[in-house]
Amino acid sequence: MKVLSITTATNHLSVALTDGQKVIAEKNEEDQRNHSEHLDPMITEILKENNLKLADIDRFAVAQGPGSYTGLRIGVTTAKMFSSILQKDLVGISTLAALAKGIEQSQAVIVAEIDARNNNFFAGAYVQDETGLKNVVPDGHYHLDELLKLVKEQAEHTQKQIVFVGSEMEAYNEQLKQQVAGFNYQQVTGDVNQVHAKNIGFLAENAPVIDPDKMVPKYLRRTQAELDWHKKTGKAYGSDSDYVEEV
Repeated sequence: MKVLSITTATNHLSVALTDGQKVIAEKNEEDQRNHSEHLDPMITEILKENNLKLADIDRFAVAQGPGSYTGLRIGVTTAKMFSSILQKDLVGISTLAALAKGIEQSQAVIVAEIDARNNNFFAGAYVQDETGLKNVVPDGHYHLDELLKLVKEQAEHTQKQIVFVGSEMEAYNEQLKQQVAGFNYQQVTGDVNQVHAKNIGFLAENAPVIDPDKMVPKYLRRTQAELDWHKKTGKAYGSDSDYVEEV
């Protein structure tokens, strides 16, 4: 099954073409913030270089969140459009699961995290076993203290190493030393800290198909504009995306 996967969730733009667990092609742009201009040409290049058309794709997959509010909308809207027009499968993959998928360690609690500033993170913890990637701390918007508490509980239970992937944790070294003292932990380095579309494609093979009309970004935190609007008007929030409780 040919899967075209995209992620615009962060400042790293990535598009991949996979077939099963095989990578046919992947293209990446580092530190780009104008995804709306670069995404379509990147998709066109991948298809052209592999003598394919959009109609040849069996399934479209996209990083559904968390991530940049604007970035997520670009990727999700593009994937929904392709799926709807071509009547092909559409799946949404957690940005954090895609990060965790890049870590090939079975003896680790993999903490996939995106720095949300002020000691807050979009994060989730995962473990790998013979059945695949399992989410053991739900994706959410966590204060670092709460995140580390939940991760330590998993590490104690499983006797596994703690591996952080995603945003660099260097700014929080002192907190890590204090709160996870006695645990074997590490922050991975290099390109694996970026969200790669190939990992979205791998996860998309067995992911549930979504009606494109019903797919919405999973922000996991409301925008400041929404919070201000709610405070001013007292009106209920809309149901156009998924959130967790504010921290």
